[in-house]
Amino acid sequence: MEKQIIIQKFGGTSIGSPENIPNIIKILSNNYNYKNIIVLSAFSKVTNLLEILVDSLQNQKFDESIQTSQILKELHCNWVKKLNPIEYVKDKMFAQIDNYFEQIRSIIQGVSIVKELSKNVENRILAFGEMLSSSLFFIYLDSQNIYEVSYVSAFEIIHKINNEININNEILKEELQLNNIIITQGYVCIEDGKISNLGRGGSDYSAALIGASINAVKINIWTDVDGILTASPIIFKDVESLNQISYTQARELAKYGAKVLHLDTILPAITKNIEVRILNTWNLDFEGTIISNEKMTRKFAVSILENVLKYTISKNSEEKYLKKVGLVLSRLSTEGNELLEVISNIDNTEIYFKNNKLKTDDAIICLINPDISLIYNEINDYNYTYDSRNKIIKIFVSSINSKNLLNLIYKNLQKSLKV
Repeated sequence: MEKQIIIQKFGGTSIGSPENIPNIIKILSNNYNYKNIIVLSAFSKVTNLLEILVDSLQNQKFDESIQTSQILKELHCNWVKKLNPIEYVKDKMFAQIDNYFEQIRSIIQGVSIVKELSKNVENRILAFGEMLSSSLFFIYLDSQNIYEVSYVSAFEIIHKINNEININNEILKEELQLNNIIITQGYVCIEDGKISNLGRGGSDYSAALIGASINAVKINIWTDVDGILTASPIIFKDVESLNQISYTQARELAKYGAKVLHLDTILPAITKNIEVRILNTWNLDFEGTIISNEKMTRKFAVSILENVLKYTISKNSEEKYLKKVGLVLSRLSTEGNELLEVISNIDNTEIYFKNNKLKTDDAIICLINPDISLIYNEINDYNYTYDSRNKIIKIFVSSINSKNLLNLIYKNLQKSLKV
């Protein structure tokens, strides 16, 4: 019987911690009855450093760009030293690092001569993080001689043409006939024949696109936390992990402040009903949070988004009112704002949106699967919406009252966990 395919996506904190590599090896051993496609992010902090390098080149601060490249090189060399493979493998890894940073040095030198950084060269620089992490991990895994492993460049399989993304899954299928494990990169792609990327959260997007194209049975996204939590552990001490949640519920939590993965990036998998599981490489006993189209959580969850902007339009003349709503929505969409909610009442329409550059006095609390009877008195004085189908409440509140209200709600809803 032919083995089924699963996608294993490892984030920057997972793959970027040498002490965590034995856990990754164990994960692959536990899933040896599947064909595994491993999608890797850059090591933690690397993409941020590459963006700093790009910024210094754009501002023609070439000494700073050289210093940043040296920091990046040292970070990758330290990863190899801490991993401490056998000597010939270590030499091979150091040679690979030297090769990539020689390319970066040549780019810096070239930009310093022409005094211009093209978008193509910028994208080439940003791609180095995933190329380094994947090539170093491939060298190490291949040296273990316990897996049939192959390396496939994402530039061969993820192509973006006129904003449409195509996956060349024939290459993947051919490699999976030969080997049990494929290593590739997240985030990077070829766009209109040139090196490009899929933006922030692009590694999750890569995993979802590949999984959807090759009919994977599941996609495991490995992070450094126990999946999706009932609330922020920064705000509350007694949070719990959710064992399952619907895509719509998870998306709303993420939209309103929860530090979950970029939910839009996994949409290709969700639309094909592929199970997505959020797991923790530091806690292999944790079974993960399943995100799917149908499995709503039985627990409640809360999140809060502060610094929300509100625009109120009074209902006077129906014709003028509708025209003004249209004009406001059009203007907001062209000014770098994120539209959150449009709430129409008898007397007015309230438009809630987010602009990361502005601080405001409003907030939105999002509740997933709450027992309304336990919090009715707390929320009754506030403007709120309730999606009964997905069991989602959104409460619109001033920032002054938001923390107190959130604490009251969480305390009362704790009772539902004890039932």
